Amino acid sequence: MAFFDDFYSSRPLSDALRGMTGAARSVLDTPFDQRARQISTRIAQLRAMDDAVLSDLGVPREKIVPYVLGVWVPR
Repeated sequence: MAFFDDFYSSRPLSDALRGMTGAARSVLDTPFDQRARQISTRIAQLRAMDDAVLSDLGVPREKIVPYVLGVWVPR
């Protein structure tokens, strides 16, 4: 007979931190977490931009992620 326990939550720590505020978050938050949030925020901002605005920046839509990560530089 199988026993299924739904009490345990297997959600990642980043999801748990998302619900925390203030001191609790700053204690558990790492520089990597902060940088990852900055990167994902910047990617979301660029993806929300119109193609004309991206063209003015010199960034094609398919190069947004490499651009934000610093792997690709517009010419």
